[in-house]
Amino acid sequence: MYRLSLLRRAIALCFFYHALQTIGVRFFPTIQEENDSLAKDFVHGPAKQNLKSLKSNSTELITSGGSSLWDDPYFVSHLTHSGGPNDNYYGLHATMDVYGHELKHGQLSSTTFWINHAGDGKKSSYNAIQVGWHINPERYGDSHPHFYTRWTRDNYDATGCYNMDCPGYIRVDGAIIAPGDAIHPVSNVPDGPRQSITLRVLKDKRSGDWWVYYGFNKIPTGVGYFPRSLFSYLAEKADGMQFGAFVQAKKALPTPPMGSGALPNGGKGRAASFKNIRFIDQDGNSSPIKEDLPMFVTDRKCHSITHIDHAECFYGGPGGCMR
Repeated sequence: MYRLSLLRRAIALCFFYHALQTIGVRFFPTIQEENDSLAKDFVHGPAKQNLKSLKSNSTELITSGGSSLWDDPYFVSHLTHSGGPNDNYYGLHATMDVYGHELKHGQLSSTTFWINHAGDGKKSSYNAIQVGWHINPERYGDSHPHFYTRWTRDNYDATGCYNMDCPGYIRVDGAIIAPGDAIHPVSNVPDGPRQSITLRVLKDKRSGDWWVYYGFNKIPTGVGYFPRSLFSYLAEKADGMQFGAFVQAKKALPTPPMGSGALPNGGKGRAASFKNIRFIDQDGNSSPIKEDLPMFVTDRKCHSITHIDHAECFYGGPGGCMR
C-alpha cells in the first residue's frame, strides 16, 4: 500500500507538469520525507513517453514569441494523491499574501491553485482549473499582480484559455473582480503590512458548476464560475488538487522572486504564506487540512515550501536562479 501511495503521488506530479505545459520538461523534484526512488523509476518507465509528448507551449505566456526562448519553471507545492478510485475532491480554500515585484519582460511569478482530473490516463483527457494571482509583464504589459484563471478539458490542446480570453469562465453580475484585473494594494516587504486574498474554488452540488470565490482582506464572495458543461471528467469531481507557486524566466535571465522573495527559513515575518487551508466536501462543508501533504520542490536552494502545520504553510524564494 505504501508503494502504491507513492506511485499515485508520482502520477500526480506528472499531471502537475501536464497542467503547466512546460517546455523540455525536467523531472527532478525533491519529494520531502519520502523515498523518491519510486517516482524516478516511474518517470523513466511508463510516464517517460508522456513527458516526451508534451507540447512546447510555455507555462503562462501568450506573447512570448516562441516557447524555446523560455527555460523550465521552478515549482513549490503541496499536492494530494491523484488518479485513484478513492481520490475524490470537490473544493479548496486558502488565504494567501499578495506581493508586488518589479519583473522584467521575460519573467513571471505565480501563486495558484490547481484543481484537476487525470481523465482516463491519456494526456488528451486531462481536465484542469487554475486560479490564483501572478505577475506576468509579457501578458499585461506591467509588473502588477493580477488575479487570473485558466481551464482546459484536453490538456490545453484545443480547449481552454486564460481569464476571459475565450468562452468559459462566467463572471457574475456585480462581481468585485474579474480575471485579469490587477490587485492592489500589495504587501510590503520585508516586515510591513500584509495584504491577502482568500480564494475558494468549489463544485456546486446542485448545478455541478465549479464556483470561484474571492475576497481581498475579507471573507470571499462568489465572483464567477466554470460551467459543468465545459468539462468531461471534472463535470463529476476532481481527483487531485495542488496549491503552491512557480516562477519562470527566458533563457539568460534569472528567475524572479517567488511569493515575498524570502525563503521560508526567513521566518513568519518575511516568508509568504498559505493560511486557513481547507478542503471542501461534496456538500460544501469545509474542514482545515490537519495532516501534512506531499511536497514538490524543484530546487530548494532557490525556492522552498514548509510542511503544513495547523492548516498553514510558508513558501517562496529570492529568485536569481539560472539553469
